[in-house]
Amino acid sequence: MANLLVVVDYQNDFVSGALGFGAAQALEGPIAARVEQALAGGWRVIFTRDTHGPDYLNTREGRFLPVSHCLRGSGGWHLYGSLAAYEASSDPRVAFVDKPTFGSAGLAGAAEALCGGEPGRIELCGVVTNICVVSNAILLHSRFLNSEIAVLQNLCAAADPADHENALRLLAGMGYLLP
Repeated sequence: MANLLVVVDYQNDFVSGALGFGAAQALEGPIAARVEQALAGGWRVIFTRDTHGPDYLNTREGRFLPVSHCLRGSGGWHLYGSLAAYEASSDPRVAFVDKPTFGSAGLAGAAEALCGGEPGRIELCGVVTNICVVSNAILLHSRFLNSEIAVLQNLCAAADPADHENALRLLAGMGYLLP
């Protein structure tokens, strides 16, 4: 049973672009180090990418968050900083899930395929804690009832630190590990 690290939406638009914020920029080195450590330990890694088309502002999410971002193929859509190198990698232990909204209905299936079944442990990191990190943690738990699921609280961020802390309280209340 393989273990899985999920890096949520660590893309240019969430770090230095349309929805960027300072706390996200500070995560580059620590997330890159965790990815390297995970791969060295035999883990699998999935990077989610928030992915929108030109009609984004006409979607339910676009009406809620009316900032055009992460348009497929644009500079803002790609992974940020040193993590962008994984987009050109052919490492079979690394996969990508492009998601059209906060949580990905396809993430659990991709995790199962990459790990050869239910992962033993799933760790999540990335941005934004109170939106996409929470959404994907819940979707993974809904599919993998026996996996240990942890949200790496020091490798996640939200534009508002209070939103980050509130999301962590919510996750703790649902039994997620918060190392």
